[in-house]
This record gives sequence, structure tokens and C-alpha cells, in this order.
Amino acid sequence: MLILQSHRKKHPRLQKKKVFIECKSLIDELLEVQHFRTIYNIFVAILIIFILRAVIVDFIDNGCFVLDLEIFTFSFGGLHMVPLPWLVMFLYTLLTPYKVLQIWADSIKTLQFPTLPTVIAAVVLLIGHTTVLGFFPVYTVISQPFGPASRFIIIFEQCRFLMKSHSFLRETVPPILRARSDHGKMQPPPFSTYLYFLFCPTFIYREHYPRTPYVRWRYVIENFTKFFGCLISIAMLFKCYTIPVFSNANKHPFSFKTLVLYVFSATVPAIYFLLLSFYGFLHSWHNAFAEMLRFADRTFYKDWWNATSFPAFFRTWNVIVHDWLYYYIYQDLLWVLKAKARPVVLLSTFIISAAVHEYVMLLCFGYFYPFLFILWILIVLGGIFQSTPTRGNKSPNNNVQFWTCLLLGFALQFSLQSLEWYAQIHCPVEKVRMGPSNLWSLYLFGGISLRA
Repeated sequence: MLILQSHRKKHPRLQKKKVFIECKSLIDELLEVQHFRTIYNIFVAILIIFILRAVIVDFIDNGCFVLDLEIFTFSFGGLHMVPLPWLVMFLYTLLTPYKVLQIWADSIKTLQFPTLPTVIAAVVLLIGHTTVLGFFPVYTVISQPFGPASRFIIIFEQCRFLMKSHSFLRETVPPILRARSDHGKMQPPPFSTYLYFLFCPTFIYREHYPRTPYVRWRYVIENFTKFFGCLISIAMLFKCYTIPVFSNANKHPFSFKTLVLYVFSATVPAIYFLLLSFYGFLHSWHNAFAEMLRFADRTFYKDWWNATSFPAFFRTWNVIVHDWLYYYIYQDLLWVLKAKARPVVLLSTFIISAAVHEYVMLLCFGYFYPFLFILWILIVLGGIFQSTPTRGNKSPNNNVQFWTCLLLGFALQFSLQSLEWYAQIHCPVEKVRMGPSNLWSLYLFGGISLRA
């Protein structure tokens, strides 16, 4: 512990800790400006017209006004079975880490050599996490007929509980060890603070957070309404622009030309999917829960739309996940591998993040298709070893270049995932006849399926 403290004194960056402050979400602040509010209203009007188009087309085809949400019901198939695995993971995360920490703190308080109880506690948590937060959710989503969105809920909650429990132990164990060496008061934090932490929108544990004085229930209802509105808009987006294009891809011979056409035709739905997912989840969903829990720090994202490079985008797109990666992966690896290994540490952090994203997509879609992982690592490799950004890199031209690369990259990912989804349906891998003409296609589109 003395070595750790002395090393951290030599490297002040390793002493950084997340500081929570009371602040609004950036979009809420921007909506107070009338000009931005008008742009927001235009975007909402476009979505309304988009949904009206789908309803009118259904009326022309069916002769009656219906809002066909078949894609919505398919994606959330088996939703009624999701609460049971969630409850198992929640009760384990709520009770086991806290109880093990409590027993461990009482043991090392009385024993002269704390190594044995520490090893036992670590083994118990390792076995419990591997079983309940590891194999159990994976087995559940594979063995049960869940839709992609229902699978996403279970796997997302699996990752969330793992990150929450790690943060809780990472923040509480060192103070207990310091209290033991200084003959201070050794006890876990109050259970109520841990329970609050499991629901509040952050992955960094603190005993106290800045709190708002009261709950604005109208604001909560508005954000939940916006969240479900974004879900319906995404369903309509897939129905009108994605399914008609990619479901018939097997009827045409594949070539590089068709791939280019698919990518450019998917640019508009891809960017709408990106923006709706961001606004629905990172803004509306998190703000609704933050308001109900009176959680005052609403920095769930920053101005990622002003980014001029992908490293800047990764730092500002999802601040909640970025903070966890920075404080518990990047800083800890930097302490282990020393400050001179910063490029290796940075690359390792992004590899872990990309692997987890790929893991989520694997279990949600049911096949292994690591294009996102490869693309992500290539982007990061290009950004790690570049020189320090200059003032010119923040010019509007660089922002235009970033948005162009983001749109094309996301459209490419969107197209390839859609093609692979329907390839798994129309052309199973075991029925493909190998030949020189389709080797490249199999390499590009040949995902490893987990579906029965």
C-alpha cells in the first residue's frame, strides 16, 4: 500500500477521481435557446411526417388506418420472460458483493494476517460473478426464444451489474485497507448508498451524490414518452427503409457495386438510427431515471457532435461508460504498466471496450460478425499514435470530415449487419457451396451463427 501511494504521488494523473457536480444535460441547456429549439422542432416534425407516411401507406394497402408494429413486437419477443433473469442478477448483485465485503471487513479487523480471508472473498466473488453474472444470462438468451431487443436488455443489464459491482468494490476496499493500516474505523458504507447506486445513472460509486431538491414528475413523463417515441420511430425506420431493401438482397448477385449502393442507400436510415438511439437512451432514458432519483449530475454525454476526431467522439459520446473505462481500466493499467506504456494502455482499454460491444452484438443478433471490432481498433490505432492535436484540428472543415467518416462508417456497419442478418435467414452457412467466386463474399458476410 505504501508503494502504491508513493507511486501515485509520482504520477498525479493516477490520483484523478470523478467529481460529481449539479448540472443539466447539454441538450436541455441548448433547448433553452430559441434557435436550437426551432431546429429541434423541425426534427420532431420530420419524424411525425415519417410516421404519418407509414400509416398512410398502410391505409392505402389495407384499406384501414393501422400502425403496423410487427417489427416492434418481433424485436421485443419474449419480453414477459425478461424480469425473471433480471431479478436473479439484481438480487445477486445487491446482496452478495455487499455481504462478502462486510464479512471480509470484519475478518481482517480481528485477524493478524488478512491474506486468507482476502483470498476466500475473492474466490467467492469470482465464482459467484462467473456463475450468476456470467454463464446464467448467456445461457438464458441462447436457450429462450427472445427477440433481439429483449436479448439486449438482459445482456446490457449483465454488463451494467458487473460494472456496478466492480466500481463498488474498487471504491470501498482501498479505504478499508487504509483504515486497517492506520488503525481507523473499518466498516463498509451504508447499504442504502449501495442500493441507490445500483439504480442511479452512473458507474462510479460514491456514498454521496449531488441531489436535486424535488422530483419533477412532468419532466419524467415527458422523457419516458420521448424514449418510447424514439423506439416507435426506429421500428418505422426499419419497416420503411431497411427491411424492403435488405430482405431481398438474396435475389440479386453480390458484387462490390451492390455493396456500394447498399452503403449509400443506408446512410440516411443509419444516421436517423444513430440520432434516435442517442436521444432516446443516452438523453431521455437516463434523464428520466436521474430525475426520479433526484440525481443532479446529468453529464451523460458531452458535445460529441462538435468532435473533430474519433478519439474525441469516444470520450464525449457516452460519458457514463467512458468514466468507468478511464478510472477502472485505463488508470489501473497505467499504474501496473507504468506511465511510459500509455499507448499500450490506451489501446488495451479500447480493445476491452470494443470486445464488450462485440460481445453484446453477438448475443443480441445471434451470430459472430466482428466487423465493428476490427473497424473500431483500426480507428483507434490511427488516433493513438498521431501527434498532439493543434488548434487547426478544431476547424469546421475537420468537423465536416469527421461527420463524413462517421456517416459512411456507420452506414457501412448498418449495411453489413443487415445483409448478414438476412444471409443467416436465406442462406445458412452449411448450405453454401464454396467456389472461387464467393470466397470474398463469405469472408465479408460469413458470420458464425448461434441460432438453432
